[in-house]
Amino acid sequence: MKSVDQEEVARRRGIYFQGFGIYGGISGLYDYGPYGSRIKDKVVRIWKEAMLGEGNIAEFDGTSITHPQVLKASGHYDRFFDFLVECTKCHSKYRADDLIEKKGVTAILDKQWIQNKLEELKIRCEKCQGEFGDVKIQKLMFPVEQGQDLEPLYLRPETAQGMFINFKEYYRFFREKLPFAIITVGRGYRNEISPRRALYRLREFNMMECESFFDPRNEKWIHEPENTHSVTFLANDGKEIKATPEEVYEKRIVKSHPMAYFMGLALKFYSDVGIDLTRIRFRQHRKEELSHYSSDTWDAEALTDLGWVEITGIAHRGTYDLSSHINSSGKDLYAQRVIPKKEEIQKKRVIDYQKIKSESLENSAKIIEAIKEGKSDLIIGKDKIDLTRFTVEEEEKVVVDREDFIPTVIEPAFGFDRIMYTILDHNLLSREDSGYVWLKIPYSVSPYDAVILPLMNKDELGSKASSIFEGLLRRKFSVLYDDSGSIGKRYSRYDEVGILYCITIDYDSLKNGDVTIRHRDTREQIRIKVEEIPDYLGKNTWNGKTS
Repeated sequence: MKSVDQEEVARRRGIYFQGFGIYGGISGLYDYGPYGSRIKDKVVRIWKEAMLGEGNIAEFDGTSITHPQVLKASGHYDRFFDFLVECTKCHSKYRADDLIEKKGVTAILDKQWIQNKLEELKIRCEKCQGEFGDVKIQKLMFPVEQGQDLEPLYLRPETAQGMFINFKEYYRFFREKLPFAIITVGRGYRNEISPRRALYRLREFNMMECESFFDPRNEKWIHEPENTHSVTFLANDGKEIKATPEEVYEKRIVKSHPMAYFMGLALKFYSDVGIDLTRIRFRQHRKEELSHYSSDTWDAEALTDLGWVEITGIAHRGTYDLSSHINSSGKDLYAQRVIPKKEEIQKKRVIDYQKIKSESLENSAKIIEAIKEGKSDLIIGKDKIDLTRFTVEEEEKVVVDREDFIPTVIEPAFGFDRIMYTILDHNLLSREDSGYVWLKIPYSVSPYDAVILPLMNKDELGSKASSIFEGLLRRKFSVLYDDSGSIGKRYSRYDEVGILYCITIDYDSLKNGDVTIRHRDTREQIRIKVEEIPDYLGKNTWNGKTS
């Protein structure tokens, strides 16, 4: 079976297509159509259920517009950029490090190094062979204006930060016990220099992220890494091994227990949505390509017609994020652990109410409120009041049996759009005998349970087919109705979008009360009674409906 032009089929059949097409489109922006939207929903649901099935994982739904201080604390405000070069002749723009790596050279992310290497390798514009100008830095976050004289907000470049800044809410939700994890599904936004190849590199993209929190003294997930699926692991020292996640953890190739566990969970998810595991590998990041927050990262990469494409990153973020937000906000994002009891002297600052009343009686309420809010000074009229004068330090002997600590974080981040691209790449095939295209995806992610096809749109066939269609809808099956074109063309139409069953109503159906069910993969046809259709579909449908 031969692979086919994914983008052409996806556009023609309404799986995905370029956004704003009637106005010429915008690179890096794609829409999911009637079939793609349904496949997307099912893939996301399978991912959520795989995660939530753990029992100690909860969902989060955060805003896309982000406070600038969050991004300053996370490091994105200062560090989230790419190196841009522009052709002096045709003005095409490129990521400079991509051009260098196409020459087989590992790029060092330093502006001057990249400039020198472009000149040394004599790299020219891919479109017109023109020379490049100087390397420039392009910020990757989209600003959102919020009004005159106000600092802009930003569209989030990742979904993770909302989970970090709300850590304490989830810590209480899980009764202050670690480990636990938070998951979210949402959109991220990056001002890519050269978005390309449909779903591969986008300006607006869909993410499925998980942040798991651990006591650094016991960084272990509650379940063991799986020992079923064996794939290739490529370490940053060049060593390559085919093994299961459990085996690479035992061999200390992957040193983190939860990272190995989430690798296994990822493999199970890939298999469930139709990705070919023989074309999956885990590759460890080299030190020079690690993100600023990561001490170790493994990418799950899929082999597609684009080559090896990252579809998931599993990063050890350490205490970076929570520490950064504690330092930036001054708020408590600590967890606590039990320790042996000990006595210690604790110092705390308390409000000197008597001094406030004696020195500033008319403003006492404002001063007390400002101190409770944590302010160090207060403007009243033209006067600036030093609030620290109205607090005193007290000592107290206490028995301590708990201590604060900052949890470490392991982050499995799944890029939905690249996963969708991979699903289509691994399953969109053409038949050897006819050349017709078919999408061999699992039934669980098929856009519809079945399609109802009256053999002809006349006589009583349409009425009988409509009755079956309405009956299945009432039973909560997702079904389509199509009476347009020859039956052969209709079979091909739904093979292309991955619908497993075509149910044909013909003249024998009127006499015998039965229908023909055709299987997408085998093209075999069987006849069953109309009343048996729900049970037949129910054995395979996503919700397993049999009644």
